[in-house]
Amino acid sequence: MEMQQLRGFYYSARLKSLTKAAEKLSVTQSAVTQQIKNLERNLDVQLFNRYGPRKELTPEGQLLFDLVAPVVQEFEGIQSTFDDLKGQEHGAMTIAATTLMIMNFLPFVVKRFARQYPHVRLIIRERRWDEIIELAQLGEIDMGISPIVKMPQNLQYFPLEPIGRMLITGLGHPLAQKSLVTLADIAQYPMIAYETGTVARGEVDRVFQRAQLSLEVVLEATNAETIKRYVEMGIGIAIIPKIALTPEQTPRLVAIPVHDQFEETHYGVILRKGKHLTAWAKNFLLLLNPALHDRLHQ
Repeated sequence: MEMQQLRGFYYSARLKSLTKAAEKLSVTQSAVTQQIKNLERNLDVQLFNRYGPRKELTPEGQLLFDLVAPVVQEFEGIQSTFDDLKGQEHGAMTIAATTLMIMNFLPFVVKRFARQYPHVRLIIRERRWDEIIELAQLGEIDMGISPIVKMPQNLQYFPLEPIGRMLITGLGHPLAQKSLVTLADIAQYPMIAYETGTVARGEVDRVFQRAQLSLEVVLEATNAETIKRYVEMGIGIAIIPKIALTPEQTPRLVAIPVHDQFEETHYGVILRKGKHLTAWAKNFLLLLNPALHDRLHQ
């Protein structure tokens, strides 16, 4: 059993394609096919179902994938680990984050980081929280930034500063004149909400359910930018994270604090356990939250 065979199998399974695996490894498709055949012969098992255009794993194939995934991921990171030990400040770092973080939080961090590490290439992927966790587990990203939910055992997270919430309305809305609002006040008016299934939507729904109040949701959206646009048009009111409000938008919206009505949203940076953190990755984390200094240097 050779590492090249394991890499060929791993990428074929992860990408569900021999062609894509071959492109990833810079070899021919026939070479990947032969690697997998040799591996199956050595282990005396069938790793893939033979039907259909997509490479689907057999139960034995899934077991092997679970075993070799961390091995291949660590192998792929050896070069960057030793470059880091030599003090070389070049390479790439892949980050997956939610739309809220990409639009309203990361730009300031990325700008400072780019000045400190001009030769480190950042790759930022916009994903939902569940997709971020999956990418982190598969080792396809160096770190993820998402709401903190139940973490799989092979992942760890570093907390960021909690985020409060604001109620936003159009300029002429009846609630626009109030400095304080209650849940009952909010429930009287049509609501523009985050898409069902998102962490933000679930948190808001639970608050109103506990208060035995019903919301009239007239529109669902996937991100705060869309929600703000439709609130400006007077279609409804909305509850969004405070950091989603920018100074240039304030004249077109009325923002009312509702921190006492809703719990703060907790975001964090997700990493796969055991993953080597380069010096620039540690500094990126410190830019995200300086309070992580002691934990990163333990």
